[in-house]
Amino acid sequence: MNQMSVANRSRRARRWGVAVAAVLVGTMVSSSATQAANSTPSKSKYGGEVVQAIDGTIAGFCFSNALPGGPLGTSRTIYESLVERAANGKFIPHLASKFAMSADAKEWTISLRPGIKYSNGEEFNAANVKLNLDFGRSGFGTLNGAPFATGSAAGYPSTGVGVNANIVSVDVVDNLTVKVTLERGDTEFLGLMYRAGRYVMRANAQIADSKTCSSNPIGTGPFMKLSYSADELVVVKNPNYWRKDASGGKLPYLDKITFINIKEASSRAAAVRSGAVDAAFFTTGDATFILDLAKRKSVVKQYVASKTAWGQWMPNVGKAGSPFKFKNCRLAAAHAMDWNAYNKVRLKGLGSYSGSVVGKTSIMFTTQGTPKYNVALAKDYVAKCNTDLGTAAPFKLTLYADTSSQSQKNVKFIGDMLVKAGIQLNPTNIEESAVLVSKIYRGGGNLFDFAEGTPAEGDAIGYVVPFFVSKAFPSDSKNPMAATPYGKGYNTVIALGGHGDTTMDNLFYAAMADTNKATAKAKWVAATKYLQENGLAIPAVHGGFWMFTNNSSKLLGVGALKNPDGSKPSAMETKGFEWTGIYKG
Repeated sequence: MNQMSVANRSRRARRWGVAVAAVLVGTMVSSSATQAANSTPSKSKYGGEVVQAIDGTIAGFCFSNALPGGPLGTSRTIYESLVERAANGKFIPHLASKFAMSADAKEWTISLRPGIKYSNGEEFNAANVKLNLDFGRSGFGTLNGAPFATGSAAGYPSTGVGVNANIVSVDVVDNLTVKVTLERGDTEFLGLMYRAGRYVMRANAQIADSKTCSSNPIGTGPFMKLSYSADELVVVKNPNYWRKDASGGKLPYLDKITFINIKEASSRAAAVRSGAVDAAFFTTGDATFILDLAKRKSVVKQYVASKTAWGQWMPNVGKAGSPFKFKNCRLAAAHAMDWNAYNKVRLKGLGSYSGSVVGKTSIMFTTQGTPKYNVALAKDYVAKCNTDLGTAAPFKLTLYADTSSQSQKNVKFIGDMLVKAGIQLNPTNIEESAVLVSKIYRGGGNLFDFAEGTPAEGDAIGYVVPFFVSKAFPSDSKNPMAATPYGKGYNTVIALGGHGDTTMDNLFYAAMADTNKATAKAKWVAATKYLQENGLAIPAVHGGFWMFTNNSSKLLGVGALKNPDGSKPSAMETKGFEWTGIYKG
């Protein structure tokens, strides 16, 4: 495909925005059968440009920018992480070459791959990893023992202060080795380092300029930024990329990828059906359009991620004046929610309800203590809740939704169930997803009555626990970060429920530190049971992610490129495609 064609398609998609569906009604593109995904490309397969539609704005690329699935995928063409997850669910070294855990799980030694450079030519090494980890956990960093200036006295405070609260220190052992010391033993530390694909490494040059850190991503990944706005990112081939294909050929194969935000799922679906875009990203909430596209095999090809968006709604116990400080109010909401009906009606059966806050593959999994759907019981708890509230009665909540019509309809369905049980609702708070994220994950705590959805994103216990404990730093924490302004300000930023229940904390910490898998299992289950029976997290539908490609685009090699350790990758993940090994036929 020539450059003019891609440019025209990119401009059309931007101009249409949400109107694209109306323009494309009834449009169909026929094509030949999908090509084999695992053939090795010849030199003639190098080159080409691709346009992918995503489902939200790209908030930015600095430490404070938390990106959801579609926008996250755009950043992962530029960035890479120390840890990745293979198709079998195991965490594997990526930029790292190996990991070593101490006997008490309090020290983790990370060895790095040699010869890797950032797209700007900077060396990837232990000093850079320490810089990234320190900025991620404290907002500040040092390089070769000296404070690293960013042009801002404030540094880069972010949710990472809470997520990484168990990290006491990061030390450079040598040019390719880093030692991370934890306050409490954590056998699941690699899951924390993965963070659903979010724990990425940034070049010193990006970190050094606070004015451009959010808009000037510099990574070790296969592509690098050409241009960026909140609704469009254009990336081009990184000439310094370190990985090779099975034949020793340089990667990536593609020359350029343009990511565009098409918010409405109906418009995104129409765009990929017509060929206005080559690929489009969807989540379980877009079920109506996913099912329609899945039927059109002569037009599009479907790629499905495993259901690792573990669903739970977190009652915000810690919010000032929250009715959820009372257990009766939490259980009233929990018993009012019929997640099987929600999955059937709103998600068309594409989700799954396990009856637990985590998926069945998790060592934490249990259905013990889960409040089951029961309207009569919910009404009883509403009455008890109103008694607890006293003059603050009746029990009333505010839900939130993003600006897409699908999100608003999904939230309304749940709201109607709450109303049926006697819970009153204020008007739904509707804002762009990036704005909602900034209000949920903020210093000082979540602004909403619930944290709706999937804080336990990705099959990684190390990334689950920080959301379930009462605060990032326990009261008896000896971590120097706990006493800092950011440590205090971000102490509840990830603990979305703000429940203050230290019994819950102790159950999780005991499970984390147990290096014996047999005994650890019982401890994890006990922690999950306590969480569920006290309504501190309400099990919801678990979802996943989809990518559809237009057959006429002939995108090949999806999921074929092996991981650096030789393991098989997932063709589709939370972050979407791994574009490194994809080429055009």
